[in-house]
Amino acid sequence: MVQFEGKYKHDKDENFEAILEKSGAGFLMRKVATKAKPSIEVGIEGDTWTIQIVAAVKTVTWKFKLDEETEIETPEGKNKVMFELEGNKLTQRPLNKDNNKAMLIEREFTDEGLSQKMTHLASGTVGIRYFVRA
Repeated sequence: MVQFEGKYKHDKDENFEAILEKSGAGFLMRKVATKAKPSIEVGIEGDTWTIQIVAAVKTVTWKFKLDEETEIETPEGKNKVMFELEGNKLTQRPLNKDNNKAMLIEREFTDEGLSQKMTHLASGTVGIRYFVRA
């Protein structure tokens, strides 16, 4: 089984600006976000996961347990989500799917890093961010 814990640094993006546009991000926010090169740190202690996303403008830390409703801070504000694990894929499922900004996020971990596939549920638009182990 792949190692989830560790630090990951941003490598590249596919269709990231389009996903931001679909989620309602303005022009300036999209430009800042596409230039950002965030890092991600994943930790697991017992049954509690921690994901910390560090970007130049803001650091966000989420603590959660798998398969439990959790409220997290996102650029759009607070959202209720559920994190589920299947094999080496950590899925972040939005619980407020009627929201036009709702995103399904699938983080797939490998020995080399992780890919973060984001699907805008209302439009079906997909964007991917790639991270390598630091």
